[in-house]
Formats: sequence, structure tokens, C-alpha cells
Amino acid sequence: MPATELAVTLDWRGRAAVLGVAGEIDLLSAPEFEDVVAAVLADEPEKLVVDLRSVTFFCSAGLQVLASAHRRMTEHALRVVSDSPVTSGPLKTTGLDTWVSVHPTVDEALT
Repeated sequence: MPATELAVTLDWRGRAAVLGVAGEIDLLSAPEFEDVVAAVLADEPEKLVVDLRSVTFFCSAGLQVLASAHRRMTEHALRVVSDSPVTSGPLKTTGLDTWVSVHPTVDEALT
């Protein structure tokens, strides 16, 4: 999969949007990721769950997208699913995991 290509899925579970992301989130693909997140937020979900378990590379540009989404939502409404150091490492290193809850599964993130 080229670094500029993301595979994104969207699944609505009631008023919760579950955004599945696969591929690399880098400087070239982060604007696409940001556009998708913005489009989902325009529908005003009560919760946004971003599933990063299939992301193979995650840089600061992806963190900025999540931080921006967090600022646009009510507290604890943005949740991230991560079971890999590729994505959970940057979240922990930057401290973003103290603002955005990180869960090992989508089901746990939805509760």
C-alpha cells in the first residue's frame, strides 16, 4: 500500500461513529485523514471511535488530526482503538492519551 493511500471505513452504531483506518498516516496522507474526520464530525456524532489497529505508520501529523478532533468534541467523546506500539506509542509519548481515551477494542471504546 503506498504511503499516500489510506483505507477508511465508517460504521454508525447509533449516534456513535466508528472510523476504521488502515495504512500509513504520514505527512502526505494526514490531510486525507483530517478531511475524513472533519466530514464525520460534521454529522455531529455523540462519540467518535477511531480504530487505528490497522495503521502501520503514525506520525505527528496524525496526532494533530486527533488533537483537533478532540478540541471539537465534548470531553471523552473521542476514543481511539489501538493495540500496537505503532499507534499507542506516539499517543503516550506526547501525552495525548491523557486527553483521549485509548482502548484495545472497538466494543470497549463504545462503552
